[in-house]
Amino acid sequence: MTSGSAPRKAGASAVTVGDVARRAGVSRATVSYTFTQPNRVSPDLRTRVLAAADELGYVGNEAARRLRVGHSLALGLMVSSMGNPVYAEIAAGAEAEAAAHGRFVLVANSDESATRERAYVNFFESQQVSGIVAAPVGDVPTELIGLRDRGTPFVLVGSVPGRHNYPAISGNNERGGHLAASHLLAQGRRRLLFVGGAHPQVDLRLAGVERAVAESPDPAELEIIRTRVQTAKVGEEVARTLLGRPATEIPDGIVAGNDLLALGLLHRLIMGGVHVPEDLSLVGYDDIEFADFAIVPLTTIRHPSAALGASAVRILLGLESERNTEGRFEPELVVRASSLPAAEVGA
Repeated sequence: MTSGSAPRKAGASAVTVGDVARRAGVSRATVSYTFTQPNRVSPDLRTRVLAAADELGYVGNEAARRLRVGHSLALGLMVSSMGNPVYAEIAAGAEAEAAAHGRFVLVANSDESATRERAYVNFFESQQVSGIVAAPVGDVPTELIGLRDRGTPFVLVGSVPGRHNYPAISGNNERGGHLAASHLLAQGRRRLLFVGGAHPQVDLRLAGVERAVAESPDPAELEIIRTRVQTAKVGEEVARTLLGRPATEIPDGIVAGNDLLALGLLHRLIMGGVHVPEDLSLVGYDDIEFADFAIVPLTTIRHPSAALGASAVRILLGLESERNTEGRFEPELVVRASSLPAAEVGA
């Protein structure tokens, strides 16, 4: 039997940190940091260590590691509705970034329930996650603040009203709303409607719409409908109420708080005989994948959801500062067939 560093076979004695260190050509400390504090190890060294661990079949003692450092390799991600594809994009960005640093993500969907949200915060604490990315239903739960005070940080993905002392990153929602309404006004639309839920981010989108209307050189009306949640079904319900009005009272331009609402509105309005965009122009928000595949492709406001999730993880791991994210998540108007460029109106 020759000596050397051949991979251990099934049934051999347990692989140790020392075995992995020898295979990777690094110190035992580097192996330990790779699995416990990956941000302290360069990407090249981390790749070597993980490859050696895979070859040898090394499995770290997670329970023992937790006792030593007080937290697991897991991060928590809490979102208000996985039914909204934008949260799936945030989760994808967060998971990819976490994996790049040897971390894992536990995803919790509160399904628009503040009660479930609080329960998930308690669950994350019981699992000793090392940090939480949160996109809550509304205000930040007090349980999340308490968890932060006990040593587990969190990063909010989304806007929050008033002063606060925790990191929060978001796209520029006010500017996004302004872009959407300005686009409709440039088409000559003058009876605008904003439809959106009760959420700080949506409040900012509405503020941008209101600013655009106030700045318009030509008079324009703005009606506001607030909804409890922002789903396609709710969008259909709002459209039914609009279709019950006299034709002269139906808006000629709509800004929706997100794409799901907009798609529900679009479907029911077309079924009710409204021609989009000839009679009415419609703009959504988020640019989810389905927006481009609607029966009338949806004009919308795009913002980088996956990049927000990835940035939140980097902030949790101390690899990035909240201040470094300013100006990085600017919205973009994506014009599709549910509205027309200004030059085509009346053509």
